[in-house]
Amino acid sequence: MSVLSQQLGDEHAKLMPHVDELRIIADLAPELPAATLRARVRDEHGFLVHDFLPHMDAEQEALYPIMERLARTPGRPLMHAHDEIRGLIDALGALSEPGGVTGAGWLLELRRALYQLFAFLKVHLAEEELFAPALEDQLSDRERTELAARLEFGAPPQSS
Repeated sequence: MSVLSQQLGDEHAKLMPHVDELRIIADLAPELPAATLRARVRDEHGFLVHDFLPHMDAEQEALYPIMERLARTPGRPLMHAHDEIRGLIDALGALSEPGGVTGAGWLLELRRALYQLFAFLKVHLAEEELFAPALEDQLSDRERTELAARLEFGAPPQSS
């Protein structure tokens, strides 16, 4: 396994429990008191903002240009998914504000945002898993190591 595949695997292992938590919270939402529900959503929102968005930004900056070059495929569809994910994260943050609106409409919108975000993130991370083998076939060991370092998934910088 290359450094790149290892880095993606390690990063996904860190992200997936939080992605799965979005679905769990959405499933439990009707039974939870509003304050408890907001607190759980705020915790996951914080993770998404401080951990997932930097992961996504690193991909967009380092990985997508290489994928475009190697596959001769425009990265706009991938970046569009990032825009959708950002919008859902923003909506989730707004819906989790303390002292905000409650009631059936709020609960429905919150659950919708949680389920949509869960689905987008599951697909997004699965797509990344598919990219790694294609990149491994087309990049040298040095290029893979440098890419992993640029993605900031904990890879050591390439020494000259």
